[in-house]
Amino acid sequence: RNGDTVYVPSKVKRKSTDQAFELGKYLQSKGAVMYGAYWCPHCSHQKEILGREAFTLINYTECASKGFQSNAAMCLQQKVDGFPTWKIGNKVRSGEMPLVELAKWSGYKGKIEEELEGDVSMSGMSGSCR
Repeated sequence: RNGDTVYVPSKVKRKSTDQAFELGKYLQSKGAVMYGAYWCPHCSHQKEILGREAFTLINYTECASKGFQSNAAMCLQQKVDGFPTWKIGNKVRSGEMPLVELAKWSGYKGKIEEELEGDVSMSGMSGSCR
C-alpha cells in the first residue's frame, strides 16, 4: 500500500460458546456477510458476541478505506451506511445484535440461550456506527 498506514482491527478475545459456533456455521452456510470498520466499537462488540471460533466462519468485509484488507468499494456498491451491517441474500440489517436477535433475523432454527453468553450480554445495548 505505498507506505500508507493501515489499521488492523483488534483480535477477538472471547472463546465462542457452542451455540455461537453453531450459529456461525449456519451464517456461513447462508453466505452471510458482516460489513464493518476497524474503528467501530459496535463492530468489535459484535465480533466478541460471536467469539473467536464463530467469527472466523463469518465473511467479514472491512469498509474503512484505511482498514486492513479494505474493500471500501464493495461497501459503497452494497450501499452500506452504518456498521456493523449484516447481509444474507436480499436481507440487510444494520446495528449490533445479540445472538438471539441475530439468530432470529437470519432464520436460524437452533436454540439460543442468552444466559449462556454471560459476559457479553446485550441487555439494553444496541447501535451502529456511521
